[in-house]
Amino acid sequence: MVDIVDWARDLLVSRGALVETEEAGALRALLPAELAAALESREWLSLRFGGGAGASDENEWLDRLSRLLPPDARVVSARLRRPVLVPPVDATGALDRGLALQNGICRVIEDYQQTARYYFFGFHYTIESDETSLGVVTVCLNASARTLVPQPEFLAKAVKDDLEEDPQPAIPRDELAQLFPIALRGVQPEIRRLAAAIEQSANRRLARDSERIDSYYKDLLSQIGKRIARRAADPDAAMRERSRVAATQLDRAAKLDDLVRKYSLKIRIQPGDVLAVPLPVREISARLIRKKAERVAKLHWNPKLGALESPWCEGCSGPAHPLFLCDDRVHFLCKSCAAPCPACGKHFCRACQARCKCGGL
Repeated sequence: MVDIVDWARDLLVSRGALVETEEAGALRALLPAELAAALESREWLSLRFGGGAGASDENEWLDRLSRLLPPDARVVSARLRRPVLVPPVDATGALDRGLALQNGICRVIEDYQQTARYYFFGFHYTIESDETSLGVVTVCLNASARTLVPQPEFLAKAVKDDLEEDPQPAIPRDELAQLFPIALRGVQPEIRRLAAAIEQSANRRLARDSERIDSYYKDLLSQIGKRIARRAADPDAAMRERSRVAATQLDRAAKLDDLVRKYSLKIRIQPGDVLAVPLPVREISARLIRKKAERVAKLHWNPKLGALESPWCEGCSGPAHPLFLCDDRVHFLCKSCAAPCPACGKHFCRACQARCKCGGL
């Protein structure tokens, strides 16, 4: 997840503000008059996020700062100001450490300098329960090597000061359209992880309020039960009290349903801007072998991350780490897509076929 201070700083600077960051979670800015008006702020702006007294309301300022964003998502192309040489690496060691290959062997053919096409997809999320959380998550895909890049925010921060706008962008629109669903699937587990803390807090409050309501209605029903016992000799009076029991139980059920709706979790994800940038890598050409089948793959060692980028799963497009290979066409698979069929227990490749031959998933 992008740190809100870094995001706010970059956004304000891009709109002409003079910004300096202070201690963790704080920034000060001198805003142009029109920018101050858009944010409903004074020209001297001081923000401090995080816990503690005097902290700025994070959700309020995310809402205000979002006014500075363009109404529609954009695709922006950038390039490095200066060419960068990626020195040779221990290719065999990089593959051994980075692939975590489980059911095959890997042989290095050669490694060399290469330029890869990276796409940074930004997604805005809203997590709503009885409280609301807003934020931005970035997913980075290496289209040249077909990898989900780890630590996308770290990579973006590592290269951003060396970037300039590309005056002659060449963004393959078909490639971008193919990558977007993969990026969307990739961002969902991260946003779900961020929602876990809110969900746990909401569940605690739901349990507390449900217990309070149950206790309240339990006392009411106990009192009505006592009145029924006292009026046993009067059938009409006893019947009226039994009607109150039914009405009270319905009211309790409605109150509990209201609580569930109040504390239920709703997650909305909206696409944001996309940054396309070519970056230098060390490309490792390798032969991957599974039984009698093999394939030649081009894998990338990223110098900014100091690590090999693992390929995405060709069955579900998720991270294929550890990496499994299918028997027939040596597809790259994650553990789930290489798992045996739950119905018959036979292994099959989810990239070769959607279902097991027995009909199971």
